[in-house]
Amino acid sequence: MDYDAFDAQLLELADSLQGADEATVAAEVARMKALAEQIPDERSRGHALIRAGKLPELISGPKPGTSPQYQRASALVAQVLIDEGSPAERIAHAERAKAEIAALSKQAPLRESMTILRMNSSLVRLIERLRTDGS
Repeated sequence: MDYDAFDAQLLELADSLQGADEATVAAEVARMKALAEQIPDERSRGHALIRAGKLPELISGPKPGTSPQYQRASALVAQVLIDEGSPAERIAHAERAKAEIAALSKQAPLRESMTILRMNSSLVRLIERLRTDGS
C-alpha cells in the first residue's frame, strides 16, 4: 500500500461514514491506522497515521467559527448572495464585502483566519459569473 492509495481510500471512507455512530467510526480509525502501518516509506506512514486519526474530522467537516469576525464575514457573504440589483451594483457590493472579509480575517483568531479568508472564494465566483452574464 502506498500513501496515495491509502489517502484515496480514507476519503472514500469518510464520505461513506456520514451519520455513522461513534463505535463504527472508532473501528474504522483503528482499521485505517493498521493499513497506514503497512506503508513502507516512514514519512508517508507517519502522515497516513495522522490522517487516519483525523477521520472523525473528515467525516464531520470543520467546526464553524465562533468569533465576531467569523459571524460578521458569514453575514456579509449571505447579504451579497441574496443581493438584488443590477450586475454592476452587485459586483460593487461583492467587492466591498471581499475587502471587509479580508480585513476581518486579519483581526480574527488564528484558528479561524484562513476559514474567513476562504469565504471570499464564493464572492469571487459570483463576481466572475456576474461579469460573464453581463457581457
